[in-house]
Amino acid sequence: MDVGEKCRAAVLVEPGRMSVMEFDLPEVGPDEGLLQVEMVGVCGTDYGFYKGKIQDRRYPMIPGHEILGRIARIGPAAAAAYGVKAGDRVVVQSSIRCGRCPYCVSGEYQLCENRRSYGTTMPTSVPPALWGAFSTYMYLAPGSLIHRVSEAVPAEAAVLTCAVLANGLRWVLKMGQLRAGEAVVVQGVGPQGLAGIIAAREGGASPIVATGLTADHERFGLARLFGADHVIDVEREDVVARVAAVTAGRMANVVLDVTGAPQAIAGALDLVAKQGRIVQAGLSGATHQTPLVMDKLIFKEARIQGVLTHNMEAVQQAVRLVDSGRYPLEQMVTHRFPLEEAERAIRTVGREIQTAAVKVVLVP
Repeated sequence: MDVGEKCRAAVLVEPGRMSVMEFDLPEVGPDEGLLQVEMVGVCGTDYGFYKGKIQDRRYPMIPGHEILGRIARIGPAAAAAYGVKAGDRVVVQSSIRCGRCPYCVSGEYQLCENRRSYGTTMPTSVPPALWGAFSTYMYLAPGSLIHRVSEAVPAEAAVLTCAVLANGLRWVLKMGQLRAGEAVVVQGVGPQGLAGIIAAREGGASPIVATGLTADHERFGLARLFGADHVIDVEREDVVARVAAVTAGRMANVVLDVTGAPQAIAGALDLVAKQGRIVQAGLSGATHQTPLVMDKLIFKEARIQGVLTHNMEAVQQAVRLVDSGRYPLEQMVTHRFPLEEAERAIRTVGREIQTAAVKVVLVP
């Protein structure tokens, strides 16, 4: 593969300011690699960086942690470890494992005590600067987690493998401990919520209920397409009454919240069944406090489970599901932008420019 010596990247110079810059491509060591980026998802985390709402970030930085690309260069040790070669099409997990801490040893790399992540934690001041996928090329560090994907899968589906679909699969099936025939409520119908609906369908849930805002109306059709039996507009309907009606009063065995909205988090206690599980994925902010009526949790013997992201097992499951073509995942992607319009892409995610976006991607 003809790589060249330079690449271009959309750099978040500081909150609210992005610039496309040129960088030198690094030499690749035995356990390193270089990825030619095919497509990268843009999500709410990127918008949080852009607005300066996520604490302890170092700027300038190259965002981009939902990564699809092609191996451009690969060292021999890395090639052997990942089972890939130059030219292979791959997805890359955002986490970079240290391989030494107790969490890495147990396979829970997302909780690594020395965790670094592509597109989120590393500024351009750390060589070789190319730590995010808002770029034509991205550096692959030792400890990366790389998975081959089929050439036949549309890019818009493949790019959702790790940070969207694998999240939903892990959150609902493993962390929510879903059993076939149980009722599921998914609060939020963005990409993460849609992935949760798919996971619930894969796990044999019945019924599956999705909730969203009036502004999410155009997403409701996708929720039904991916498996929701019922879709509720929380601004126009009584959610508790509707869920009670479709579950014969028993409520939901699993409630997945991806919104982080205080009223949704508190309301999950009214939606969850006795001995049910609330899976909390939506972030509310490092300093925000959400009041909960704990007596509701106690009298129902329910549980609240926090979740962060995907793990290796979930990504492997997601790769198989994407390859199967069972769901038209590419229909989630509603907006595509070139690298030069990265700032516009981020603002679209934040609904500053348009409100109808479901999933936004960059095509470097």
